[in-house]
Amino acid sequence: MTYGVAHLSIIPLRSEPSEKSEMVSQLLFGDAYIVLEEQNGRFKIQTCDCQYEGWMDKKLFNPIHELDVEAYLSADKYFVKDYLLFIKTFEQDILFPVFAGSSFPFPKDNILILGNSIFMVHLPEEKQVQTVPELTESQVTIIQFAAQYLNAPYLWGGRSPAGIDCSGFSQIVYKRIGLALPRDASQQVQMGKTIDFVEETQIGDLAFFQNEEGKIIHVGIICGKNKIIHASGCVRIDTIDTTGIFNHETKTYSHFLRIIKRILSL
Repeated sequence: MTYGVAHLSIIPLRSEPSEKSEMVSQLLFGDAYIVLEEQNGRFKIQTCDCQYEGWMDKKLFNPIHELDVEAYLSADKYFVKDYLLFIKTFEQDILFPVFAGSSFPFPKDNILILGNSIFMVHLPEEKQVQTVPELTESQVTIIQFAAQYLNAPYLWGGRSPAGIDCSGFSQIVYKRIGLALPRDASQQVQMGKTIDFVEETQIGDLAFFQNEEGKIIHVGIICGKNKIIHASGCVRIDTIDTTGIFNHETKTYSHFLRIIKRILSL
């Protein structure tokens, strides 16, 4: 098999082997993937973390040797918590940003090797997670990290603070606490334990919403009593009740509730 690892801030993944097809997801810096096939100067790839498939430009391919893949995937990784982390290319000394939600093996002596690419990385000092009465450390981490995305614009297929969709948002937030979610809301809804009533929700629960045909089309994260943080227009906090999400700006329900799932083991 042929493997690669993302060495750029963002690499678009498209539904078809064409620049004109829709973007369905993104690779973030450090994401590993398997090449499945080649067509029209593009690779169809599958991500190693959640097995999501899409087409990327072949010119953006950064190979990683098959013998190194297992070690790369199992290595302890640094998770980018701040909006941006600036790093430098080793040879050209070019500074460029890595977005929150990206992860990569801890550098050795400030040197990071990703496939054929080498970078200079100076990691920031770790910040302790604040303690909040009646909340677990995971719940506090989820709320604090999710809040960093407030006002980030909605972008279909996006996975970064520069543009993100609803399921990309929930996936990245849960990645922050070391839990791997599938890419799409229709897959994420298969996980966790069903919560029967909105009044029984806890911070970190995922709420899923349906269209008129009953198809899951949206997901958000419970962030307080009758409050949900989600990507709709932008990442925002709205009210949730038994009907769905109520938008106080438009005075209407923007999404209709289908089911609530508890992913965290509290």
